[in-house]
Formats: sequence, C-alpha cells, structure tokens
Amino acid sequence: MNVSETWLFNGSSLASQVHAAAVNGHKRALLKQISGNPDLKDKEDQFGRTPLMYCILADRLDCAEVLLKTGTDVDKADHSQRTALHLAAQKGNYRFMKLLLAHRANWMKKDLEEIIPLHLTTQHKSPKCLALLLKYMAPGEVDTQDKNKQTALHWSAYYNNPEHVKILIKHDSNIGIPDIEGRIPLHWAANHKDPSAVNTVKCILDAAPTESLLNWQDYEGRTPLHFAVADGNIAVVELLTSYESCNVSSYDNLFRTPLHWAALLGHAQIVHVLLERNKVGTILSDSQGATPLHYAAQSNFSETVEEFFKHPSVKDDSDLEGRTSFMWAAGKGSDDVIQTMLKLKLVTDINMADKYGGTALHAAALSGHVSTVQLLLKHYAQVDSADVMKHTPLFRACEMGHKEVIQTLIKGGARVDLVDQDGHSPLHWAALGGNPDVCQILIENKINPNVQDYAGRTPLQCAAYGGYINCMVVLLENNADPNIQDKEGRTALHWLCNNGYLDAIKLLLGFGAFPNHMENNEERYTPLDFALLGGHHEVIQFMLEHGALSIAAIQDIAAVKIQAVYKGYKVRKAFQDRKNLLMKHDQLRKDAAANQDSCCCSISEALDQWLPTSGPGTTGGPQENLGGPQRKVTPKAPFKAINPGCMGTQGCAAHMAHGNTRLVSLALQTT
Repeated sequence: MNVSETWLFNGSSLASQVHAAAVNGHKRALLKQISGNPDLKDKEDQFGRTPLMYCILADRLDCAEVLLKTGTDVDKADHSQRTALHLAAQKGNYRFMKLLLAHRANWMKKDLEEIIPLHLTTQHKSPKCLALLLKYMAPGEVDTQDKNKQTALHWSAYYNNPEHVKILIKHDSNIGIPDIEGRIPLHWAANHKDPSAVNTVKCILDAAPTESLLNWQDYEGRTPLHFAVADGNIAVVELLTSYESCNVSSYDNLFRTPLHWAALLGHAQIVHVLLERNKVGTILSDSQGATPLHYAAQSNFSETVEEFFKHPSVKDDSDLEGRTSFMWAAGKGSDDVIQTMLKLKLVTDINMADKYGGTALHAAALSGHVSTVQLLLKHYAQVDSADVMKHTPLFRACEMGHKEVIQTLIKGGARVDLVDQDGHSPLHWAALGGNPDVCQILIENKINPNVQDYAGRTPLQCAAYGGYINCMVVLLENNADPNIQDKEGRTALHWLCNNGYLDAIKLLLGFGAFPNHMENNEERYTPLDFALLGGHHEVIQFMLEHGALSIAAIQDIAAVKIQAVYKGYKVRKAFQDRKNLLMKHDQLRKDAAANQDSCCCSISEALDQWLPTSGPGTTGGPQENLGGPQRKVTPKAPFKAINPGCMGTQGCAAHMAHGNTRLVSLALQTT
C-alpha cells in the first residue's frame, strides 16, 4: 500500500476535500478530484456518509447530478443504514427525491430502525414528497411498518398532517393496524394538544366511523378518548363523544375512565362534556374504589370539584378504604377544595372516619399540611379523635416529624399523655421516627421521657433501635434512664449493639449505661452478645474495653464463685458438726452427774424414814397400806445388843459398818 492509499483509507485530507467540494457546491473541483481518483465518489466520512449525501444535506443539486453521472452508488448507506433517499425524504426535498428516484433509488430500503423514506416524508406539511413516493410504490407497500410496527399513516397522524392521512387512506392504507403499543393511527391523531388535530381525527373517522375504531384500546386499555382527555384537547373530545357509539366510560387497565383522567388533570370543561354524555348515569370508580371526584379533590382543582357537584349523579362516595374525596383533599393539603366543599356544605360530617378510624384531620396531620390542620380545627374537627390503633392526629404528626403541625395540634388542645393500643406514647413515635425537635417539644409539654409501653420499652430504646443519636441526646439530657429494661430484659444498649451504632454506644455509656444487663429469656444475652452475633467488630472491641461481658464469661465467673462458696460451706459445715458433737458429749457428762446426785438423795430420804427417832424400844415407822384396814407394823429390833466384849473404837466401827449395810439393804427391800 502506497502513501496516497494510506491517506485515503484513513479518511485523509484528500477524502475530506471531496466532501468539502460537495458541501460547498464546487462542481469543478469535485469533478476534478473524482476524475483523478474514481474511488472518491463513494468515499465515506466518519459517519459513513458519501459525497452524494453531503450534496443533499447542503442542497447542492448540481453537484449531486455530477456524482450520479460519474456512477456513484445511489443506494449506499451510512452507519445508520440510511441512504441518500432517506436524507432527501427527511429534508422534504422534492427535487432531490425526484432525481434519486429517476436514478432508480431503492424506496423500500430500511435503516437500522426499519424506517423507509415514506415514513420520513410524513414529517413535513407539504404532501408532495409523500405523493411522489406513492407513485413508485406497489399495493401493500404503503403499510410497511418500522421497528415500532408503525406505518406511514401512524406517522402522519402523529405529526398532525391531515392531508397526508387523506392521501394514504386514498392509497388503501389500513387504519386499523396496531403498533408495538397496540395503538392505531386514531390514537396518535387524538394524542395532540393542537386544536387543529381535530381535522386529522375527522379524516380517519370519515374513512371508517365504526364503534370498534372509536373504542379501540391499546395494550394499556386506553382509547383515543383517553388520549384526547390527557392532552386537554376539548375539540377532539367533543368530536369523539359526538359519535353515538363512543364509550365515554371505558376503563383502562387501571380501571380509570376518561373522566378520571380529566379530573386528575383539572380539565373542568372536559369534565362537563363527559358528565353530560355519560350514558351510564353513575360515576364509575377505579381499582382502588376512587371516583373521578377523588382525583379532582386531591389535585386541588376546586373549579373541577364544583363542576362535579353540579351534576345530580355525583356524590362524595368512599373508596375501598372508606375515604371520601374530602379526606383525599385533606391528605394532599388541597385547601381550596376543602374550603369549597365546606362553603357549599357538601361535607355532612367533618369527623367522618374511614374503615381504619382515620379522619380528615388524621390525613392532614400525617402529610404535614399545617394550613389544612388549622382549617379543619377552625371548623371544629375533633383534635383527639382516635383510629383503630388508638392513634390521634398527634401520633401521626409525631411519627412523621411535622413540628409545626404538632405545635398547632397541641395549641388546639391535643393531649400528649395518651397512648395507643401498644402503649406507645407520642414520644415513642417521635423517637422511632428520629425527630429530636419533636421529642423536645413533647418533653416541654410535660411528657415523661421514661414512659414505657406495654412491652416495657422507653422512647430511648426506640431511638436506639434506629440509631437516632440526636434523639438520644435530647432524651438523655432530659433525664431519660439508659438502664431501664423492657419485659424481655433488653436495654437501649442491646439495640445499639445489635445494629452496630458505635457513636450512639459511646454516648449511652457516657451517660452511665450499665454494659452487662442480661435478657430474661433462656439465652440471657448481654449487649456484647448482640454485638458478637451481628459481627460488629469495632463495637465488640469498644465494649470489651469498657468492661462488657458475654453471657459465657458471666457464667464462667459465676461458676468460679459458686465453687468457692461451696468449698467454704463444706469447711464450715464440718467444723459445725464437730462442735455440735462436742457439745453433746459435754451435755451427756453433765446429765450423768446430775442423775448420780439424784440417786444419793433418794437413799438418804429412805434412811430417814426407817431409822427410829426416840431410841431403843420406841415404836413407829411407816404404815403399810395393803388395800384393807390400816394397821401399825412394829418392825423387829434392827440391831442386836452390843457385845460387851467388843471394846475399842475399831470394834465399834465394825459393828456400825455392819449395821449400816443392813439398813441400806432393808431400805432397798422396802422401797
């Protein structure tokens, strides 16, 4: 490959020169370059465009003729597969199209979007180019579809060109071909804001004013009337509804009628037309049970709402949730509609509740519309009306953090000391929502920061659950107790460790939270256990540094202490047993000594009774009672006469000893 070929292959300045000559209309320079190098006549630029295409873009007809005479490829396509005829049709250049067609350009050539030149001619108001192409096209080619399954008739309707529509219909274009979304040309004609679109619609309907055509639904269930209403084209709406067979109450896939669309967009005139031509006699609701009035009310279209109530068939019916259009208006802050309905006395009960017990004031408070809340309170809405969960409007405002609404409700007499079915106070809901300003307002209005719900949880635990550190700061600074346990034994620290909120943990420990509270269940988990289960490594490290223990560690410590106590108990018990035994022995000795003394006393008494008191020969002694008449017993003399030969103390002692022995023996026998 030589140097010149390399430059040409890479899109050199020489190739750019031939494109420049075509753009600038330098016919001689163009012819000279092509004569020197015939390959340049079809040379592509970076977009794949040839010099012929540049002639069309720059409207250089004479240069195009030169190129065509030199044999340039009339059907050569660029990178988007568009030919010179595509470009001429896109520009609406009749002369170029005629020239190209004269050189047998392919009018059925499709680009990457499967668009043929016929589609492109429909963009221009003049139908000349369209008519020119139709002269060359065979029957059936007029309905060639692009990638979106759209024919030239779809395109003409979209661009609101009634003359094109007429010509195509005259050439037997099918008006009932659906595109990729199921839309026929009538949909595209009706989907236009320009009032002149009514002419295009009329052209199509004049060709076939059938019921199926008028009420044709696309794959979303929408009819041409839906689209006309959506664009607010009153002229097209009146034309479509003027046909007897037009169904003004046709549902789309969301069960919404054209009247729903008109109400939602606030087209009061169209609402009037549709109500007048509604043959059903009743206002249909959508899949949520909402009527068109609901949508007009929520969008704050007071004029449209008034138009609805002028019609006798319209009532403020409830949707599937039991909510009226008045409640919808309150939920969206549609004050104009609310004032209109109150002024016209269209609201029979301002405190009417939905199936969940919610009123219009609930809806306004939940959405945070201060002016609406003020308006409802001014008209005597009940400030403490409770729904099925025992939520007052204040609860809903606290949950969502609507500070101004809360202040308005409290000023209007709302009670802050009420609780819902779970025992939650407004402060619980404010903490759950992470709203520190609301928490401060409620505490300033005398609500207890340590109030517990039926599960024993405090607002601090609710704030800890979400990691709302700002709420926690407010609560702790107002004397919230960080060590309160709920009925399961969990503290705020348990929830923080469970979710890994390290900064909040530091805050809580700084306010004196005990790190080792245990649950009341079988596991007995501590905050550290929660951190371990969650795999929060930084939290684990921090808790360990601040004396936190897991339940396993606590059990180990308890086991050691129990063993020590048991050992001490055994030592003390052994000592006590020995002590008791010694005391028993000592008592036995004392009892034995006492028994011996008692026996000696008995013997002495017996001797006193039997011994004579007056000397030898004296009678007397105890009398026997043998159960019969008593008699005196005179015992025999207990002693013999003393032996005169027994002299001295020893002899006397022996006799005395012998006598004593006899006395003891006698006494024992007697007793």
